[in-house]
Amino acid sequence: MSWLLDERTELESLGAGHYRRTIDDGEFWGTGSPFGGYLMALAFGAMEREVDDADRRPRIYTHQFLRRIPVGPLDIVVTTERIGSMVHSVTARLLVGDDTVGVASGMFTRDREGPEYLDEPLPEVEPPSEPGGTDVPGWATNVHARFTPHRRVGEDGHVVPNEDGGWWVSNEPGPWDHRLALMASDVWPPPVIRHPERMSATPSLHHVVHFGPDVGGTADQILLVRHRATGGHVGLTDEDITLWADDGRLLLKARQLRTVIDLARIDRRALGDLTG
Repeated sequence: MSWLLDERTELESLGAGHYRRTIDDGEFWGTGSPFGGYLMALAFGAMEREVDDADRRPRIYTHQFLRRIPVGPLDIVVTTERIGSMVHSVTARLLVGDDTVGVASGMFTRDREGPEYLDEPLPEVEPPSEPGGTDVPGWATNVHARFTPHRRVGEDGHVVPNEDGGWWVSNEPGPWDHRLALMASDVWPPPVIRHPERMSATPSLHHVVHFGPDVGGTADQILLVRHRATGGHVGLTDEDITLWADDGRLLLKARQLRTVIDLARIDRRALGDLTG
């Protein structure tokens, strides 16, 4: 079992779509709050348990990060909005006590006939290097220690102004599914952070994911992620994210909206309060 898919994402069911997880400041801690990809994996896991239908694939997941989440109990309450012949729609509220700290939604769909094509194949890049990978920045958070990065998007290890990415190799490989894909879509440092002229803090505000039709794999399969910063304006930045498995499958396409704040203006300890 993968490090992500074992007890570290296990949820306590309280009945009627209500789940709970006690959050700590250990391996999934980000900067002043739990890592966003981990929160998405937890909320998605609760949705998947509520849908409970192997014939409906996860296709869309969205998450709004509303406030910093402290150490302690996190409740996830899932509501089924509609079950149609093809689409099962659900929403989830993430709660700390009575305070809503996140809102998520998901769509799970049945297969039907349609065109088969892939216009964005796996890029032709070198495989992961041995024995080590790319050094992560000195400010890397706890969750970055769970992976070894191998940069493949960039020039001579330097970030292209609007792109960054590469192979993410889990340090505890095991079978994986949509939860790991969500984590991997968010864990690579966004390009704007490493740009020499735009060093900044970038708390997530909104993350939307469109899953491919076949997400999941075995311990020997690794993931390639590419981030493209598409624009910065009025204190926000947009980025496009693409994630592939090394066998060529497109696992997801995502878009993320972030707050961008110059590090010279803030204290690291305050980063968790930037969206609250």
